[in-house]
Amino acid sequence: MDDKIIRQYMAHLKVDLLQSHYGKVLETWNENNEKLGYNKLYFIDKGEGLVTINHKKYMPRPGEILFIPEGSIQSLAIISPKRYVKHWCHFNGYIGTVPISQFLSFPLLKKVNDIPYVEDLFTKMSGYSNDQQAFSPIRANSLLLELLHYYFSDICKNEVNLARQVASTKINTLLTFMEQNLHRKLQTEDFAEVMNLNPNYLIRLFKTTFGTSPMNYFNRMRIEKAKELLKLDVDSISSISDKLGFNTPYYFSYVFKKHTGYSPKDYRRIT
Repeated sequence: MDDKIIRQYMAHLKVDLLQSHYGKVLETWNENNEKLGYNKLYFIDKGEGLVTINHKKYMPRPGEILFIPEGSIQSLAIISPKRYVKHWCHFNGYIGTVPISQFLSFPLLKKVNDIPYVEDLFTKMSGYSNDQQAFSPIRANSLLLELLHYYFSDICKNEVNLARQVASTKINTLLTFMEQNLHRKLQTEDFAEVMNLNPNYLIRLFKTTFGTSPMNYFNRMRIEKAKELLKLDVDSISSISDKLGFNTPYYFSYVFKKHTGYSPKDYRRIT
């Protein structure tokens, strides 16, 4: 798993919990080849059933969690009198305008090791999702993010990768180029040359995913690297500025404070 690249994408993940509940599926729980406009998570408590995702059949059992991605073709079916009792939620998850399931490749059905923890997350999430207080959606979405973090980092540990179509995109090539060239004095024109795109078009394309220009994003990456070097307390501030391609220590301090609220000297002192 390319952690550095995935981390850059995940920093821009936006989620919206649509609904979350717990209960027994109805006798009419039956759908055939429906294309989903959102994601689903099913955490099975009891019972049996059949879920088909893009023509592949899954029969989740108690203690297992199923991720049904946005855009997939799903079918649902009851296969015995023991209908599913499950926690479930529907949600949108996007990086820019692209669904999370198009960015990542990961298993859709997994056994949950810490059942009480996941049960508690779903129970709280359902509670806040159905609470009419003004700020409940904030808490509901934060619980959804916690659940997704657990799903990708623990339940699917070492099984998450960039989707093939993302790994080969020009944006991904540019992120790798940025990561490998933090020491260089680069400008938007340099990034456009790597992408073989017009600089103005590149800026629009990049903003669609990351909400900022390539140059601002590159500066953020350099500041994150500067934080690491400042914590080590080995290099001087002037040396760090030079290593990260800033024209002068003064400009480095200006950009660092703009992003963190601290001067490099103060940041080193408090960390």
